[in-house]
Amino acid sequence: MAGKLAAKRTGRRTFCPKLDKNDPEGKTVAIEIVADWNQVERFRRGNIRTDIIDFNGYWGGNLTIMVPAAWTVQLEFINGSSSFRHSLIVTKVYAQSEMPVKLTAEDAIWGAYTHPPEGIKLKERRQLKFVAKDVGSYLLACARQTHLMDGHWIYFEVRDGLVQAVAIVDESKFPQEQPPGRP
Repeated sequence: MAGKLAAKRTGRRTFCPKLDKNDPEGKTVAIEIVADWNQVERFRRGNIRTDIIDFNGYWGGNLTIMVPAAWTVQLEFINGSSSFRHSLIVTKVYAQSEMPVKLTAEDAIWGAYTHPPEGIKLKERRQLKFVAKDVGSYLLACARQTHLMDGHWIYFEVRDGLVQAVAIVDESKFPQEQPPGRP
């Protein structure tokens, strides 16, 4: 039976990404990830968070998507930016001081990255499909030059014992003047 991805929040009101479908019987989860979520709306409302690039309104580890081990993950990636190319890659977790200037196809875990890694054009879409084979912590990141260093990443965890995929929002990682999700 398919169901929505459960979201857990660690604080006040939030908007979770469109984490579409949990299918425990089929061991799959479908997730929509949008780079520069509502960028135009942020400008319209007074230049809110325009210095932060994000995925569905989250950046720098303030969202963790957890999926059960051995599940198939289907990511629908959309470049929602009106200004920049963006990409999506599953990669290892880096300490801030060790983050590379840009990521390449060789940095992709399970070969999961959008082509080209330098980014897709404005408003373009790409699909990623992979099996979350190895239990551990990873990043969903933009591979473009300096984007990882600038916080254009969220956590992605693969865990044993989960019955469905979940999203955890960490409210403590948001500056008060820059709330998560939609402005």
